[in-house]
Amino acid sequence: MLRGFTLRGFMSQRGLVDGICSACLMALAILILFPAVFRGAPQDSGYRVVRTVKLGGEGGWDYVTVDGDAKRVYIPRGTHVMVVDETSGKVIADIPDMKGLHGVAVAPEFNRGFITGNKSETEGVIYIFDLKTLKVTSEVKATGVDTDSLIYDPGSKRVFVNNGDGKNTTVVDAANGTVAGTIALDGGPEAAVADGKGSVFVNIADKGQMLEYDARTLAIKNRWPADPCKRPVGLSMDRAHRRLFMACQGANNIMAVMNADNGKVVTTMPIGIGADGAAYDPAGGVVFVTSRDGGDGKNGVTKVFHEDSPDKYTLVADVKTIYGARTISLDPKTHHIFTIGTEKNDPVPPTEKNPNPRPRPDPSTFQLLEIGK
Repeated sequence: MLRGFTLRGFMSQRGLVDGICSACLMALAILILFPAVFRGAPQDSGYRVVRTVKLGGEGGWDYVTVDGDAKRVYIPRGTHVMVVDETSGKVIADIPDMKGLHGVAVAPEFNRGFITGNKSETEGVIYIFDLKTLKVTSEVKATGVDTDSLIYDPGSKRVFVNNGDGKNTTVVDAANGTVAGTIALDGGPEAAVADGKGSVFVNIADKGQMLEYDARTLAIKNRWPADPCKRPVGLSMDRAHRRLFMACQGANNIMAVMNADNGKVVTTMPIGIGADGAAYDPAGGVVFVTSRDGGDGKNGVTKVFHEDSPDKYTLVADVKTIYGARTISLDPKTHHIFTIGTEKNDPVPPTEKNPNPRPRPDPSTFQLLEIGK
């Protein structure tokens, strides 16, 4: 008889071992069945600025849009849109004679592109152009003012145009280029994203809210507080796991991750100052957030987060960019993101009303940055 050995003790230990083995088998089964839910964060992400394209040119800027299929980058510059070949970095066209431009969306199946603009403070407009000739073919009046960001939803075949000060969304039928309706939002919309299942989510920046509406009926389905995100601006989505990524401006400067099914913010991560863009790459489970200021007042920053699970994220890279590079677009084919800004920004004298003014960008140093690995 072994010292300290009893049959009861043996059975107890054997039960413990069996229990541990069962738990291991269950965990292994979960990993096999749901491989995308649990992803280890890479030790060396390798993300960096892989290319800088010096463009120069006149005009301010806001959003940048990448068409990965056509290998084009669209950059509105106030009164014209620069069209850049993604592969060569060369400007292949310049779409002229427009006003107050902000963003571009493309609907390839209808050979149409859409550009948001503002003819005046009281007249928003949507310019429509031919994707082959890169010429404006028509325009429609927006149903609100401060016509800003926009998205194309392939599911509904509609373009959703956010009118910030108008506090509504203009809905355009992409097939015929006519206005299909208006959605009253009771707040200033910023970025929007379609979930591929019939809903569109939009940040209501001035009220710190997330709003969901039906892409076909245009009925509002949900309105949730975005707390602790006080001013949600940039927006992207993990459609498979139903998570919304909000780039938030304000005192806390965070990325907030929201469950798209119940409106609960599941976690937050610190980001740079003045964020205005978020992008999600499902291939690697990676979230990108661009900010104009990394904290030193001289450089921008792109934060790269790995999605370890739908509710857990790890910072894997701090990519230093140029000051003011705050908007973003993802090429889902190359898994690279693009952002824009100026290399040179002149200091502005402080005033009593504005003791900490932002630097004044020098348009001649305007650049397109590509971030990847």
